[in-house]
Amino acid sequence: MSGLGADVDRRALGTRAAAELAALVRDSVAANAVRDVLHLRIGALAPELRRPHHQRLLRDVLEPLMAAGRTRVFDLPNGDVVAVAPPPALGLETARIALLRALDASATEVVRAMRLPEEAAQLLAATAHSLGLDPDQAPPPPPRPRGVPIATADLVTAERAIGQADLEPVTTTQAVCRLDPEGGPARLAWEDRRIKWDALAEAVLPGIDIAAAPELQRRLARSAELRLLAELVRPLAQRNWRPTGLVLSPATLLSGGFGRFEAALPAGRRESVTIGITPRDALADPAGFVAARDLARGHGFRLALDDAPATLLPLLPPGRLGIDVLRLRWSPELPGIPGPTIAALLGQPGQAPLVVLTGVDRPAAIAWGWEIGITLFQGPLVERRREG
Repeated sequence: MSGLGADVDRRALGTRAAAELAALVRDSVAANAVRDVLHLRIGALAPELRRPHHQRLLRDVLEPLMAAGRTRVFDLPNGDVVAVAPPPALGLETARIALLRALDASATEVVRAMRLPEEAAQLLAATAHSLGLDPDQAPPPPPRPRGVPIATADLVTAERAIGQADLEPVTTTQAVCRLDPEGGPARLAWEDRRIKWDALAEAVLPGIDIAAAPELQRRLARSAELRLLAELVRPLAQRNWRPTGLVLSPATLLSGGFGRFEAALPAGRRESVTIGITPRDALADPAGFVAARDLARGHGFRLALDDAPATLLPLLPPGRLGIDVLRLRWSPELPGIPGPTIAALLGQPGQAPLVVLTGVDRPAAIAWGWEIGITLFQGPLVERRREG
């Protein structure tokens, strides 16, 4: 096999291993099954230790694990190796000590011992990172001068302001439309409502860097999400009601505030609300995602995996997530993925969710969607077609 062919093959095998590891983690969380984990982070090695012969020596230490019947070993796309076994996993501990001895007793960032399901989020994040993704980081905002990090007192002030604020000026609305390949006008399916987080932060905390304190930032986001829910059940909003799509965190869905929103909705309205959970939130807290999903779907709401890139689908296979809607993010690379591969990622017939192609900004996106059977679209081009 040529060098290029071998690289492609290794990448494919690594991607499959990453998907299998993610499935194992999800199963561990769902069944509350304890598993010990050893993670060898090749990418964290010092440059002088990344040469092929060094990596072979480290893998030789893991050979006994690969032959152990109760241990599963995953070779990830970035060269990392993860071994998983039910306790007592003496082989994993022996290998960990041997690896540290071969490297440096202080190399704890290279050789990590973990346990499932407690550290499922960290292992899923490492698996996503091996695929070139980083679920722990939100897309970086455009650079701008900011002030001091947010403090608890600032947050209390901001939460009070949000509790009384009209969120309409910092909320965007974009249509999800059904487009018929045979022609005809764009037909509205529902309206997607999003909080503009930068604009909200500037309104309630001018000059404060909310990104510098993630936990406080999550509290602020939860306050804003609850305020948005409260606005949606006001009499005027109900009189002008249209089917609505929202993005909420699992914590918001499991809160008393969501219960009050649910109780205030008129009869029969829940099925016209589509609730999205981001891949970042699903990966960061698998147990919270499952609880929020079961609550939402059990109470009649539609649940969506929000704004998912195709590269993330092996980690979060829609057919196994128990969701109703997949909001698949358009990218120019999508047409390069074979149709059968996309179909396999989405799930088996009868299990696959409804798919919305988001971020549609060019006719090629709609054409590709039609080709694989998508008829629901959202994005700037769809907005222009509605207005035209």
